[in-house]
Amino acid sequence: MIAHFSLPARDPKLTAAVFAQIIDGVAMPFPVVPGAWVAIARDGSGVGVEVLPQSSAHNMGEGDTDPARRANGPEVMPWEVQIRQDGAAHAASGFHVALTSDLSGDAIIELGRQNGWRAVACDRGGVFNLVELWIDNCFLVEVLPPEGTARYRSFYRPEVAGQMFGAAL
Repeated sequence: MIAHFSLPARDPKLTAAVFAQIIDGVAMPFPVVPGAWVAIARDGSGVGVEVLPQSSAHNMGEGDTDPARRANGPEVMPWEVQIRQDGAAHAASGFHVALTSDLSGDAIIELGRQNGWRAVACDRGGVFNLVELWIDNCFLVEVLPPEGTARYRSFYRPEVAGQMFGAAL
């Protein structure tokens, strides 16, 4: 299960608001990173989307954990991931995430189009459907509407997907 993920965006507040609609959540400032916003689902699942300013990049921390030092609020310890505004311009990436949503496919497409993002209905291999939502036309987020979610859950199990993928069980 995905707990949360982060991605950079030109307008973190707007992008977090879009994700809040997708996950039926609330968007709010994310004080860990200046200018960042987060969308948190209302359903108690803990699902969240952290939206960082466009030039943000995750950098490795330094040193080992210091058990004598405790975080006080949204403080980042030196040994933890350091998020700085020193990232390179967006480039194609092999990373993507898939989310389920209570929104219809048409509503997801409309959200994308309202923001100038590519949003296209897709049927993956004839086994489940989703909307490719391209955040800032750079980052792929697959959003499964309710019927796509049901089809996905029926298919994406080792004994079923394994038959299509040719895997030995």
